[in-house]
Amino acid sequence: MALIKCNECSAAISEAAQCCPSCGFTRAQPKTKKWLELLSTACGPLILSAAGTLLAYITFVHQTETQEAEKLQSMIESAVSNDKSKERTAVRLVSYLANSNQLSTSFALSILGTVARNDDDEKLRTEIYDAIENLTEKGSLKLAMLDQYDQLEIFCLRAALTPAQYWRQVNLHRIEQFANDKALKYRAATKLLSLAEDVLSPQAVIDILLSEPIRVSDPDLIERTIPILCKAVRQRSNNSSDNDVVEFLQSVARQTVATNRDGLRSQVRLLLAGALVAKDPAAQASSLKEIARITVSNPDLNDDTEQLFDTIVQSTGDANLRQIVDTARNCLALEKQSSRKQS
Repeated sequence: MALIKCNECSAAISEAAQCCPSCGFTRAQPKTKKWLELLSTACGPLILSAAGTLLAYITFVHQTETQEAEKLQSMIESAVSNDKSKERTAVRLVSYLANSNQLSTSFALSILGTVARNDDDEKLRTEIYDAIENLTEKGSLKLAMLDQYDQLEIFCLRAALTPAQYWRQVNLHRIEQFANDKALKYRAATKLLSLAEDVLSPQAVIDILLSEPIRVSDPDLIERTIPILCKAVRQRSNNSSDNDVVEFLQSVARQTVATNRDGLRSQVRLLLAGALVAKDPAAQASSLKEIARITVSNPDLNDDTEQLFDTIVQSTGDANLRQIVDTARNCLALEKQSSRKQS
């Protein structure tokens, strides 16, 4: 320990000694520590008060922004109605706010998707497509930053709204690659089916329905696509060939795993869809006979097939389709009679 001189007698003493052992002089204690303690004691409440004030301000700003955002969202939601001018304003406002990061991506997509599904105005749907393209390509939105459901919604809206068949096929292929599990495939199929119901171009409807809605191998979903697909094929052109659709449906039916009841039900529905859109009597008859064979070979499908026929008849006003369904019933009845005779 260091030695210092006593201020009174100049004797050498320890720097830690409080008084000089020679003359008894008492040294003054350093005041640095007390000043630090006083400073800490005085500033502590000020620091805590400032922190509390800052936290209160941040909370106030956040609450204010949240309330403003909720008001804005409510205003936009109220504009989504049957009024085309209001919906057009909502689409443009959502596009602007989402691009400037003033609106959440999920909310923006929900508004754009709702308008796209509810409106048959081709110009407005084009605006929605442009808004999505601007948001994803030119704006700050990055697909990788979104959750898988928002990404899927973007792919589906792009596929349904693009006027170009090439880009439609590109986006449908992206959906096929992206939806890599059963849950996502089903979700993609239901999204595309709901969008196809309002798509104006018959070829676009055909392209969309022949993707996930047909290939997901869900019998109830396939059943819902049949009337829409038949209508689109007939609207496409009275003179155009339907071979592309028929051959595709037949190929999917052959690839469908028919080891359980749902697989068999899917096959029946795919074959019926092929028969309903086919112009070639031979192709039509082949599909109907195969339906009858599958149904008779699996007696527990009989009621389901009959109910399918009834549903198709009720869902369409096309006399030609009803006649084909009647022919399908006759084929089934003949196959049952033949089966009874053989047994």
